[in-house]
Amino acid sequence: MARRTAKLSAAVALVALSYSAPVFARDVQYQQGDGEIEVYVNIGEPTEIMFEGGQIKDGFHNSNAPIAIQNKGSALILFGKQNMSAEGAALIVRLNDGRSYPIRVLVASKENPRDAQLLIEDGKGAFGAEEESAPEGYTERSYEYAPASKVSGLMREMVLVAEFGKKTIPGYTSSEKYKGQTVVSDGSILAKIDRMFIGPNLWGYVLDTTNLLDQSQKLNPATFRIDGTRAVSASAWELAARPLNVEEQISNKHNAKVYIVTRSR
Repeated sequence: MARRTAKLSAAVALVALSYSAPVFARDVQYQQGDGEIEVYVNIGEPTEIMFEGGQIKDGFHNSNAPIAIQNKGSALILFGKQNMSAEGAALIVRLNDGRSYPIRVLVASKENPRDAQLLIEDGKGAFGAEEESAPEGYTERSYEYAPASKVSGLMREMVLVAEFGKKTIPGYTSSEKYKGQTVVSDGSILAKIDRMFIGPNLWGYVLDTTNLLDQSQKLNPATFRIDGTRAVSASAWELAARPLNVEEQISNKHNAKVYIVTRSR
């Protein structure tokens, strides 16, 4: 088990060192009283700010503020000007449903790279109301899930992408650069990278895992733990024996998806 974990650690470490491009998309969970939302811009480059479930009504900022603003209805496009200082610029954005957000626009740096896109979420409906209206007949009910910025949220999103055909995960860059790279191969288990999801605080790995034995075996989560691992999950924890006929091959029960969430590197 130690040898298998070491192989996975070395392979993923190689991937992490090779992939150093910063991620510029973020989701911000905002609650009233949290203070200003910090947005990082570059001089002359656009930054898009989107607001969960709302249209922009108006906003307020100093007429001499060192930023240019374009209102696109459900999003703002910001450009930093040459005279931006370290203090940046403050503005308040109001939506049609009454919600408002204080924003501080700052010059991007190495520690805080430019936000290409920023999605502001607060989980509230019109005017911040939290009461439900009485259902009339059959009403489709929606339930809140943890955002992709949380460990459980990223895990859920990776499952939706890998097993249910979802295209993207908000706030994450999907990479298939290392698709097919072997990270575990010990004669009993073969695991290869399917894709990676690179986020500002968390990284996600999807592995294709195959049983190489002529008997069923259970997967051990510790096999797939690496430095910084926050969670490990799988589409199946017990793999069927290596298929011996077409029916067993089609059932695909000897294969499973393994999902790993780690701290960003």
